[in-house]
Amino acid sequence: HGLDQVDFPLALRRIFGPAGLNQTGGSLEWTMPELAGNSQELVVQVTDGENDQVFAENADHAPSGLAHYKVFRDLTPSTYAELGFSGLYGRNNAWTVGESTIDETLDTRVFGADLTVLWEPTDRMRYRSVTWRTEAYALNKDILSPDASGEDTLEAWGMYSYVEAKMSRTVSLGIRGDYFEPDVKGYAASAPACLAPVVASEDGANRWQVGPYLTWYQSPFVHFRVEYDHQDGHGTGPDEQVVWLQCIFAAGPHK
Repeated sequence: HGLDQVDFPLALRRIFGPAGLNQTGGSLEWTMPELAGNSQELVVQVTDGENDQVFAENADHAPSGLAHYKVFRDLTPSTYAELGFSGLYGRNNAWTVGESTIDETLDTRVFGADLTVLWEPTDRMRYRSVTWRTEAYALNKDILSPDASGEDTLEAWGMYSYVEAKMSRTVSLGIRGDYFEPDVKGYAASAPACLAPVVASEDGANRWQVGPYLTWYQSPFVHFRVEYDHQDGHGTGPDEQVVWLQCIFAAGPHK
């Protein structure tokens, strides 16, 4: 319900799974002193490494750590920019190789960078605005190869970018483009389900998606969205074309 489109970006789903990175733990936020007129914030999280893809082999439930730094600046009275950097670190230790399970602790890292620019005229912010948001992810995961060839490293990356414009108080238009590039491995066909989204067997494998969407805010507590997603690529399966119809609503005294 908090997303600007129907679903998470393609790269995030490929790396972390359909629900994204959703783990149990604790989070600390620090509003840092200003730097050259820029507002800064640091978020540090320690969570149970329980993601079904990135930490699927974490049999010991070793905790993972995440840090996100962002800097915010007013460019003009109506234009704002935010730049952020993220890092995630955790470990996996239970690897299925053939018919055996091998206990060996290896590192997993995910890096991210994001940029958001918002134009929102101070005298008409309820009726006009334009948001441009871009984010990129990079996975670096040490594994024991399922074909018994020994220790290996998976490197995959992806990004998305979208522009959304508020046309009136109740209508917004947007379009998002996604791109993901898996690692190419000879054992991709026999990779377990948790590794399948980030490995491919053909050189130059990639996956991309483009999705325009329209959102109508019937009230502050109800909005409807229609979105068309076209997904295609090379060496990553057939193309997909989907039309989404979505309704999000809040009810009760504490919306």
